Amino acid sequence: MNQKSASGGLASGSIWSIVDNLAQQILSFAVFAVLARFLTPDAFGLLTIAHLFILFTRLVVFDAIAMPIVRTAIPNDRLYSWVFTCCTAVGLLLAGLMFLSAGFVSSLFRAPELKTVLQGMSVSILFFGLVRAYEARLVRNMMFRQLAIRSIFSVTIGGATGIALAASGWGAMSLVVQQVTASGLALVLVVMQSRWLPSLVFDGALTRKYWNDIRQVGLTGVLGFANANGDSLLVGIFLGPYATGLYNLAKRVTSSVYLVISSSMHKVALPVFSDAGMDLAALRRGYLKILGITLFCVAPLLCFQAVLATPLVVTVFGEKWLPAAPTVGALALLYLISSIVQLNDYLFFALGKNRVPVLLGITQLTLATGLAAVFYRFGLLGMSLSFCAAYLLVFPVSQLLLSRELGLSLRMTWYALAPPLVGTVILMLGLGAYLLLMQQHFTNVVLVGGAAFIACLLYPLMVGITGWHIRAVNGTWHEVSLSVIRLRRFFVR
Repeated sequence: MNQKSASGGLASGSIWSIVDNLAQQILSFAVFAVLARFLTPDAFGLLTIAHLFILFTRLVVFDAIAMPIVRTAIPNDRLYSWVFTCCTAVGLLLAGLMFLSAGFVSSLFRAPELKTVLQGMSVSILFFGLVRAYEARLVRNMMFRQLAIRSIFSVTIGGATGIALAASGWGAMSLVVQQVTASGLALVLVVMQSRWLPSLVFDGALTRKYWNDIRQVGLTGVLGFANANGDSLLVGIFLGPYATGLYNLAKRVTSSVYLVISSSMHKVALPVFSDAGMDLAALRRGYLKILGITLFCVAPLLCFQAVLATPLVVTVFGEKWLPAAPTVGALALLYLISSIVQLNDYLFFALGKNRVPVLLGITQLTLATGLAAVFYRFGLLGMSLSFCAAYLLVFPVSQLLLSRELGLSLRMTWYALAPPLVGTVILMLGLGAYLLLMQQHFTNVVLVGGAAFIACLLYPLMVGITGWHIRAVNGTWHEVSLSVIRLRRFFVR
């Protein structure tokens, strides 16, 4: 009975976790699309720069302090209160530091208006510090439903507030109020749902006990933050708020596909790789299936965004965002490669090769920084292509090392990936020809709608034809296609 109850709780928690992630992505993107109609790229660029500081504190500081809750077998209220005390104290310190250093940071980015944005956003740091122990407690108690409800309400109400203020002419400050409102409301909702009040606990013994874990997670968080957000930081430093706003839009458009599909498949990969253990044949099959499904879903969507970037940006966000269209195409390639590299990293960890992803990540970050420092003179597109080049240079090394570990031949990989890759190439050529022939005759809305119709017909047809030919020679794609049809099995596992 207990086993069934735990199993049911795990399944329910997984569903609500997916709902939480999906709802945040959809609602955030919808709010962003509406706000883009009222605000200029400069306003979004200012918020993006300020938000980088918020993300750093969350990923590097607060998550590291909360790690003992995750590592401890049975955490108690004293440990939760100690984490709350530490996060609150550090949150107060970092919020004050961000407020007082706002003038210096704004001069560093050559954007005087950034000072007010940073000072306003400093309140969010305190809110995130106050809420972190509550979030960790809900996660440990498998209360994902409460977290999903919190996300939906806070993002919706914060977004509605930001849209109302943006329509009234508040400019960049409407985005600040939106973010502060959402984080403040998230704190209130979590406190109400938890029905738990922490006490102040200052315990040097706990600090000494968990210090190594906190330090290690913090260092890992620095690398993760740099790899995920270093590109936006570099654009802000070299090109300023306007280009950062354009880059942020392009990144939001392309990363939405990656975050919803690839991140979900990466969650599926963990139990698949764990079940396979050190059975290389099982790991090969699992890897090729998940990689095939990921590319089957991600590649056509990113291809569509890259080819239709111009009419898509104008239709959804308006003419003033048109300069971001070339960057959408460049980042589509980046996230396509990133979806493969991230899956490779998961498998390296499953194989016990923990240092490989870290070294590859450092190499990729170093290359991206060096190339950006050279090519920023060519504007936003030059910097975007430099980030893509860093991924392209590291990707073959990652794939070669993984293939050696798994005993994976080029022939096996080709049989598994040929249908989505061939289908995507033909789709790209077809959409390109369609755009060249029709862009003079139809509005942007009709162009996007027609392209979507063509993609829905052409891509599955090409995948089916290619898969049918490969099936006659090798059964790999047949297994992948069956897994696509029965994708639910992965989530049940």
